[in-house]
Amino acid sequence: MPVAETEMRHPATQALYAYWNEVRGDRPAPRRLEIQPARIADLLLDTFILERADRGTFRFRLAGTRVAARFGLDVKAQDFLSCWGEGDRGLLEHHMAAIADLGRVGLFTGDAEIMSDPGDLRSTPASYPFELLILPLMHTGQAIDRLLCLLVPLDEADASRSVHIRRLRLLAAEPVWPGGTPPDLAPFAERQLPLHPHVRVARIVRQGRRQFRVYQGGLERTGGDEGKGL
Repeated sequence: MPVAETEMRHPATQALYAYWNEVRGDRPAPRRLEIQPARIADLLLDTFILERADRGTFRFRLAGTRVAARFGLDVKAQDFLSCWGEGDRGLLEHHMAAIADLGRVGLFTGDAEIMSDPGDLRSTPASYPFELLILPLMHTGQAIDRLLCLLVPLDEADASRSVHIRRLRLLAAEPVWPGGTPPDLAPFAERQLPLHPHVRVARIVRQGRRQFRVYQGGLERTGGDEGKGL
């Protein structure tokens, strides 16, 4: 079930989506150079642009000051999927490929595991909830090969903290169809990723009305009522 713009929880997420949608018009995605930084000046600290190098690699091309500080100053050319836990990467790769191939939008919520003092190995990891918006952009030709992203803490008290993100953890993934109607999704039907046979610990990730049990090494769709309703 697609989510509406009103279900985006953070005002910055709503503002960036509204601007992107305005620039997009009736196209699947706007062009990279049509995005004017002056129009989203208040959001730039938390925005970044990814380049799709291949189906499963999305490298940082540009990053706002706060994004670079949170992920590390050498963030450029780093694969965004490497910032996530192993169990989440397959699901994120699937979603980001669909964003680039189908021109839809991705809305994600999760927890950012942080170290308040990256230089102190004895410091205790903590976490904060975040919202992540991923928007498709065209850069060369008609292909969507750039992604405009915004990652914001959901608690304002966390937004101004000087922290270093160690790892991102996915809690929910939602598709957003700007045109209101998704195309034929047969080529991107949900697929079960391989499971590591020796892993016993799992957690639940919500994707629309479905829930998945995520393991280190893959994900497994749960049974029962969680998978109904689509």
